Amino acid sequence: MSKEMPSRMEVVSEVVFLGKLVERAMAGKIRVPKFQRDFVWKQSDLHKLLESVLYGYPIGSILVWDTERKIETRKSIGPVDVCLPLDGLEVGYVLDGQQRLSTLVGTLRLSKDADKSIAHQVDWGVFCDLDKDEFIREPADGVKPQHFPVKNLLTTAEFVNQCRQILSEVNDKNQALKWLNKADRLANAFRDYQLPLIHIREADLKTAVIIFSRLNRAGRKMTIVEMVSALTYKEGQFDLAKKLDEFKMKLAVKSFGNIDRGILLRTVLAALEKDIYAKDWADLMVKDEVREKLPKAFELAEKGIMGALDFLKDQGVKSDRLLPYGLQLVLLGEFFRLCHEPTDKVHKLLRRWFWVTSFTGWFGRVSTTQVTRALSEVRELAKGQGSEFSIVDLDRPAQPFPERFDGRSARVRAFLLYLASLKPCSLPNGSALDPAQELATRGTKAVGYVFSNPGTLSELFSSPANRIFLAPEKTGQAFEDLVPLTDEKLKKLLPRHGFPISSVQQLRKDDRLGLIEARLKYLIDGEREFMNERKVNIPEKRTEANIADSEVSDADVEMSDFN
Repeated sequence: MSKEMPSRMEVVSEVVFLGKLVERAMAGKIRVPKFQRDFVWKQSDLHKLLESVLYGYPIGSILVWDTERKIETRKSIGPVDVCLPLDGLEVGYVLDGQQRLSTLVGTLRLSKDADKSIAHQVDWGVFCDLDKDEFIREPADGVKPQHFPVKNLLTTAEFVNQCRQILSEVNDKNQALKWLNKADRLANAFRDYQLPLIHIREADLKTAVIIFSRLNRAGRKMTIVEMVSALTYKEGQFDLAKKLDEFKMKLAVKSFGNIDRGILLRTVLAALEKDIYAKDWADLMVKDEVREKLPKAFELAEKGIMGALDFLKDQGVKSDRLLPYGLQLVLLGEFFRLCHEPTDKVHKLLRRWFWVTSFTGWFGRVSTTQVTRALSEVRELAKGQGSEFSIVDLDRPAQPFPERFDGRSARVRAFLLYLASLKPCSLPNGSALDPAQELATRGTKAVGYVFSNPGTLSELFSSPANRIFLAPEKTGQAFEDLVPLTDEKLKKLLPRHGFPISSVQQLRKDDRLGLIEARLKYLIDGEREFMNERKVNIPEKRTEANIADSEVSDADVEMSDFN
């Protein structure tokens, strides 16, 4: 079968001085396209790159696509706003090297009015410690004369002023001259540094984006979101990356803002009726017929997910941190895309399907083929063409109670759904507590320890029985809030956190191990009753060894792992 030939292109390489590269970027002659990912480097990455420049180590080439075509770009490079390109003039759009270019422009041309909110994890105001010959962020105890601002290295006037400041602040002139000599060598290292700038010319957008995706595949593995956002980007038309960001904001309002974009993309693929585990994104997403259907598919997928969230809310899943598997949302989203108002019989079947897959760890132990077949059965159910499930064995017993608390574990999240169903309250005052909201904003920090000293509990220290929902203002261990309470108040509060009434006496005796052992038995019994009510077959064993890695929730797994 013939394929469309890619456009012919010319590749030209030049070696440029670092200062000249930064000047071109500031003038808008080199721009970062919007389909590029956000800045993701850490502080240490910035320092290592600057150190490489200082010592003359190669930092790789910057690849740009030169074209007169107007492509939507980011207004800034790193935290620094750059000039808009002039109409009709050729612009170099960065295809590879954005993180490095952002670091160089962001640290060397940082101004007082720069948008420092970009990449909250880094401080763009980097200094070189002239005593230690190392790059540092602004010291907590203040900037000293030996701390030379990187932003003052390339501009002669700023460099001279900084040197004068060292002379005026340092009484020991020998020390001052030593630092000035180091500053001079530092500035010369940056001014004399050269790196390759590779230009791709006479290429169309489709070819340029494919190059972008394949270059990133060869280096840092792209996530599904970055790959598809790049391949589907088209100026003035549907912007998948922007739509995903907007949808993430809507989900955040519903306490589902931490859902991975890869999960959302799988729902879009399902709405397109494409393989949700498709391997060759390039061949799939650059096809015009797929691009044309993408806006409608996204709209339908979004509606399907919103219907799925309403269904999950009825099950007590009011936060993404309570969702055992992200793939559950994909399949449920596809169901509610196709069926807006299921009958009572279908709703009950779907409800049982959710709880069985949650407590048995179904998604953590099956192949992609089985998930695809399960998706087909969900579609058939939604269309009224099926009335039962065969791929998911609804009679399979649940996994036993987990021995270790791990907030990423699907089985632990199923347990947290049971614990949240007890309507836990804030300690010690007994006011209302919203576990879903706390998990959404604080993650597993919302589930603190009953006892924070492992020595008194031995192996039970890591047990879910030693974890309890805590109010945001509470730190430390819950035990300290329980002991002062009256017996009458304890009898009201303890059952709402999964403690038996008999725990009052163990608290009074300071029998910590006995308290957690009693709570463990009480939680296991309560959870098994919770399973029964949801038509999940209870396990023969009451507890089991640590949850296997395969049973970690895919809601917290980077979706590129499925590529």
